[in-house]
Amino acid sequence: LGPDRLSFLMPVLCFLLPIVILVQAASFSFTKEPKSQDALHGRSAMLRCEVNDPQGVIYSWKHNGEKVTDSERRFLEGGNLKFTAIDRTLDSGNFQCFASKNSTGEEYHTGETSFNIKWLESGMVSLKSPESEAEIQSSSQVVLQCNIDGHPRPTNRWHKDGALLSEKSYKINNKDRTLTLPNASPDDNGVYYCCVKNAAGHACSNDNFTLNIIDKSFPQPVVKPDDLVVMRNEEALFHCQFTAEPLPTVEWYHENEPVANKSRYYTLIQFVNGSLLITQVKQRNTGLYKCVAQGPCGPPVSLEASLRIAEIEEMMPKQSRVFTADSLERVTCRAPHGHPEPEVWWEYAGQRVPAEGRVRQDGLDLIFWPTRGEDSGTYTCFAQNKAGQRKQELTVTVATKPEWIQKPADSQLEEGRAGYLHCHTRATPEPEVTWYRNMQPISDVRFKLFSNGTLCINNVEVYDGHLYSCESKTEAGKLNAQARVYVLERLKFTPTPQAYQCLELNKEGHLQCSAKGRQTPTIRWLRTDGSDIPAWVEQKGGTLHFSTVTWADAGNYTCLASNSQQGEIRAVVQLTVAVYVAFKLKPENMTVYQGHTTVLHCQATGDPLPFIQWKKKDKFLEADKSRFQKMPNGSLVVHDVSTEDTGSYTCIAGNSCNIAHTSTELYVVEKPVQHSLADDEKTPYKMIQTIGLSVGAAVAYIIIVLGLMFYCKQRRNAKRVHKGQDGDEQELECLNGDVQQNGHTTAEIQEEVALTNMAASGINKRHSSHDKLHFPRNNLHTITTLGKGEFGEVLLAKAKATEDEEETVVLVKSLQARDEQMQLDFRRECDMFAKLSHANLARLMGICREVEPHYMIMEYTDMVTSAHCIIYVCVSICLSVSVRLSFYLSVCLSICLQRSRRRWRSPTWQPAGSTNATAVTTSSTSPETTCTPSPPWVQQ
Repeated sequence: LGPDRLSFLMPVLCFLLPIVILVQAASFSFTKEPKSQDALHGRSAMLRCEVNDPQGVIYSWKHNGEKVTDSERRFLEGGNLKFTAIDRTLDSGNFQCFASKNSTGEEYHTGETSFNIKWLESGMVSLKSPESEAEIQSSSQVVLQCNIDGHPRPTNRWHKDGALLSEKSYKINNKDRTLTLPNASPDDNGVYYCCVKNAAGHACSNDNFTLNIIDKSFPQPVVKPDDLVVMRNEEALFHCQFTAEPLPTVEWYHENEPVANKSRYYTLIQFVNGSLLITQVKQRNTGLYKCVAQGPCGPPVSLEASLRIAEIEEMMPKQSRVFTADSLERVTCRAPHGHPEPEVWWEYAGQRVPAEGRVRQDGLDLIFWPTRGEDSGTYTCFAQNKAGQRKQELTVTVATKPEWIQKPADSQLEEGRAGYLHCHTRATPEPEVTWYRNMQPISDVRFKLFSNGTLCINNVEVYDGHLYSCESKTEAGKLNAQARVYVLERLKFTPTPQAYQCLELNKEGHLQCSAKGRQTPTIRWLRTDGSDIPAWVEQKGGTLHFSTVTWADAGNYTCLASNSQQGEIRAVVQLTVAVYVAFKLKPENMTVYQGHTTVLHCQATGDPLPFIQWKKKDKFLEADKSRFQKMPNGSLVVHDVSTEDTGSYTCIAGNSCNIAHTSTELYVVEKPVQHSLADDEKTPYKMIQTIGLSVGAAVAYIIIVLGLMFYCKQRRNAKRVHKGQDGDEQELECLNGDVQQNGHTTAEIQEEVALTNMAASGINKRHSSHDKLHFPRNNLHTITTLGKGEFGEVLLAKAKATEDEEETVVLVKSLQARDEQMQLDFRRECDMFAKLSHANLARLMGICREVEPHYMIMEYTDMVTSAHCIIYVCVSICLSVSVRLSFYLSVCLSICLQRSRRRWRSPTWQPAGSTNATAVTTSSTSPETTCTPSPPWVQQ
C-alpha cells in the first residue's frame, strides 16, 4: 500500500479499534458476583463467582489485596471460594473475585465484598472492684465483670447459686456486662456466674466467682467432720468446730432428725467443742450426719459426714487357666465390694507381684508376656480393707505339646478275650486322649479307656477288626497315630445247639449244628454213650436228619466241630421223643344265668401227659383261692357266676415239648323274672284271643281284595264296550291280526299276562338276574348330571369293570322316588332291558344296589337313538291303546330297517279317527342331520 492509502486508513482504524474492544468487553460478563453476607464463626460459608463463558477462564481471589491460597479451611471450588469454618480473625476484611482468559490474557474482577461474622466467645467472671478478694469488706461495694464477648453485642444475665438476679435488687450494666453489689454483706455470699446471648448463640461463664464475705457474727467452720467407716460395735467420733462472735450453738442431726431425740435408742455423747461420740455402732446408726451451727444472726451453717460399717464380700472360688507358651496372657482379679474400698494386689510364692517385668501387675490385672514353662504355679489375688482380708487362688498351667512314649501299633487280638491298644504320651498338662474306630468316636460299653491312654476291648468280637486312631492333645497342640486290629476268630458254634430239644413221634425231624473258626471246621454227630447212630439217620452238613422219629431215637447226642489249627469243641444235646399236645375236647361258647354254675370243658392228650392251665383276659386263674375250680381232667368249673365273669377264657395245655391253647367265650345274663300262677292261667285265653284276631283280619283282607277285583273287572268291561262303539276293536283286530278271546282282544290279554308274569316271575328270578348284573359302585365315576327323569336324576358317568379294561362312558338312571309303584316300574324296566339283546337297542350294563339310591347303568348312545330324531306335532287328545301300539310297531320296524340300510325313511302314518296328524320321520345318522328333542309324552 502506498503512503497515501495508509494515511487514509489510519484514522479509520483508530476509530474502529475502541469499538471492537467495547464489543469484546460487552461479550464477557459475570453471571454471579459475590455479595456481602452474614456468617457464623466456626460455620461453613461460600462466596460465589461465575462468568457467562467459562471456557478458558481462570479464577482467583484476593483478600485485603493479597491472593488467597487454598487450604483445608478455605479453598476454591470452580469459581467459588468455599469456607469450611469461618474464622472471625482470619476472614475479616474484603474479598474480590478475579477472572482471566488464557487466550487474550485479559483479567476482569468483581467488586469487593465482606463477611459480617457473628461470634460469641465464653469467658470467666472476675472481680473488677476492689482489686483483690482480700480487700472485700462487709457493707462495701463489689463489682463483678462478665468476660464473655461477641458480635453483635450480646445481652447478659446474672445468676447466683443457680437463681436469676433481677435489676430491682442488683445494679446490672448490659453494655459493660458488670454486676454491682452496692452494700455487700454475708447474705450476698454465693457463687456468681453470667450467661449471654446474641445471634451467634448463647454461652455461660466457664469460671465462676465465689463471693465469701466473712462476718464475725456468722459461724465459720474450723474443724470439718470426716466420713467414717468403723467395725460393728466400735466407737465413732465426729469432730465439728465453728468460730464466731459470740460462739455459735452446735447441734447434730442424723437423717435430718436431731440426735437428741434418738438418745434413747443408742448411746450418743456430744462434747462442748461440738464433737459427737457414738458408742457400739450398729447398723441402725449408719447414715448421714449433719453438724449445724447457728450464730446470733445469719443463716445456719451445716457440715455433713457419713457413717458406715466396714464390710467386704467374699471373692470368687478358685479358678485355673491354661496358657500356651510364648503368648500374651492377662488375668483380671475382680475386687470384692466393700467399705472402705478394699486394696487389691497379686502374690506368687508369698511375694507381691511387681509392677514391672515379664510377669507383672497392672492395676487389677496379672500379665504374662511372654509366657514360659516356669510360670506354672498358684497365684493369689488379695483384697483387704478394715473389715478383713479375702483371697482368690489362680492355678496357671503353661501347656506343652504332647510327645510320644508308645505309639499304637497293628495288633492281632483273640476273639472272646480282652485286647489292648496303647497310646502313651507326655505333656503339660496331662494330655487328653481320644480313640476313634473308622474315624468315628467309640461308644461301645465294651471299650474302656485308661488314664494313660490305653484302650481295653473287653470280649473281642469278630467285627472289632477295624482301623483305630488315637489322638492326644493339649492346648499347645496334638498328636495322631493309627493302628489296625486283626481278630483271630476262635472255634465256636454258630449258634450253640440247644441243650434240650424235642422231636414229635412218627414225624420227620432234625438236629442242627453249625460252627466257625479260622479254618472251616468239620462237623459230625455222635451218640454220647458211644453207640452207633442208626443207618436210617442221615448226617449232612451238620444236620442230623430223622426221616421218621421213633422212641429209640431219644437220648443224648454230641455235636463235634474240629479243624487242624484250633482243635475241637463239643456240644451235648438231650433229645426227647414225645407226642405233641392235641385237644381231645375243646371248650364251647357258653351263655349262663347269673348265680348259676357252669363248666368249661377242656381235655388234651400227649406224651408226656400235658398240664392244663386256664387264663382269663391275659391273667392266669388261681383255681384254689376263688370261685374257679379246675377238674383233674382239665375242665374249669365256675361257681356262682356274675357279670364280671363275662369274657374270653383260654385253655392252655403243655408238656415238656410243646404248648397249645384254645379259647372260648362265656356270657353271663340275668335270670328271667318268674311269673305268678294267675298269669299262667291267663295265658291260654290270651293265645285264643290272638289267633281269633289274626283270622278275622285275614278274612277281611280277602273280602276287600275280591271286591276290588270285581270293581276293576266291571270298569274294564265298560271301557271295552265304549271302545267297541268307536271302532277301536276293529282297528286292533286289523293291526294285530288276532281274533278276540272271550270279549277281550289278544293284545290286551297278552299285555296283561306279560305284566302279570313279569311281576310274578320277578320275585323268583330277580335276585339271580340282578346278581349277574351287579356292578361295584366304587368303579363308577360321575362326570355330570344330564337332567331329571321319571325315577330321579339321569347321570353321565365313566365305568371300569376290571383294572385291565379301559373306562367306558355310560348313562346312569338313579332311583330316588319313594313311591312303591315307581320302584316297581324301575325294577320292571331293569328286567326288561336285561332280557333284551339287539344291536340297535341300548343294552343294560349293570345294576348298583349296594346303597340307596339304586343305579341302572345303560349303554351311552350319544345322540344316535331314534328318540332324538323324532319330529313331532303336539296333539290335544290322549292317545288310545291302539294308537300307541301302532306307534311302537313303527318304531320297531324303523329299528330293523336301520340295521339293514345306512339311510332310510319311514312312511307317514296317521291314527284312525283323529283329526290331528302326528308325523313320525326318521333321518340319517350323518352329522348334517338336525334332531329335534322328543316331547315329554314320547319320552314317557
